[in-house]
Amino acid sequence: MKLIVGDKKYPLQEAIQGATLRNLYTLKLQTKGDGHPGIGIKSLRDAFQRMQDNAPKNGAAADPLDFLEDAENLLALQAMVWLCKRHAGESVTVAEANDFPLSKIGFEADEEVAAEDPTVARTDTVPGDEPARATS
Repeated sequence: MKLIVGDKKYPLQEAIQGATLRNLYTLKLQTKGDGHPGIGIKSLRDAFQRMQDNAPKNGAAADPLDFLEDAENLLALQAMVWLCKRHAGESVTVAEANDFPLSKIGFEADEEVAAEDPTVARTDTVPGDEPARATS
């Protein structure tokens, strides 16, 4: 899944999995306050899972703003944006990374690689010809 911020696309899973201990510590400190202990990798993972669980299924429409009604989810989204920017080498604070309009953020699903159809006929042989046999 890619996180789109403005005109840039960031690989979300790579950014989360590639987070350094320093970045996780900085994230915890910069998101701490107002009775919240700060966001860590576990709460980020849980929010990401909630986001995937609440994604529309079978073409059903879903309001993406529903996810952002929860303060924990909103904080997790900010963390995702910051981690993606840090993973891309951008040197920004959590506040700086998230100082943009909500309309400029989005997600893009990765293209799934289709498995080969086992029922498709091979095209590298001629029908009726026996394959060449190895001789020793």
